[in-house]
Amino acid sequence: MRFRLLPREMKFFDMFDEVSAILTRASGKFVAMVTEWDRLSERSYELRQEEHACDEAVGRIIKALDRSFITPFDREDIHTLAALLDDILDNMEETAHRFVVFRIQQPTPEAVVMARITQDCCTHLAGALQSLRSLKNVEEIQTHLKEITRLENEADKVYRDSDSALFANPPDILLLIKWRELYGWLEETVDACKDVAMIISEIVIKGS
Repeated sequence: MRFRLLPREMKFFDMFDEVSAILTRASGKFVAMVTEWDRLSERSYELRQEEHACDEAVGRIIKALDRSFITPFDREDIHTLAALLDDILDNMEETAHRFVVFRIQQPTPEAVVMARITQDCCTHLAGALQSLRSLKNVEEIQTHLKEITRLENEADKVYRDSDSALFANPPDILLLIKWRELYGWLEETVDACKDVAMIISEIVIKGS
């Protein structure tokens, strides 16, 4: 009986790997958007497609959860983890969309730094989720989670410094409003990565 149930348990890890692969791919496209700064509408559309793919992958996790009696960890944690992973890409895509509709002429160095931090966070989340398959790798999981915490703290400092700089040397008022909102979305994207790290940490503690 145990061997018949095991594949049903492991399918959730496969599906979370699918979501994390979408996230890492999308974060790479996001960094390319703010560093190369060309074909903005096209790049924004590509991120919207990644967001749709993530929605579908998360939807499959929720459906599988409804149909499964045996899960690798708490059902509520699976649902929360899936939803929080989706939030990361939602925020990333929304930020890219605002770069286009706000008609930003060029990205700031701070925006590029925060985009790269997002990419690094997504990479560490993928590593943590991969290691979650076996709680024998708790130390490896914690290494990824600690790095996400460090990156989130770095993003926090960049956000506060950039917000302060906007008012110390205020640009055109409309541009100030645009960049305040953009920095806010960039920070929320990194915060969403930290939220995922926290639920993974809770799962590890419960499974230890």
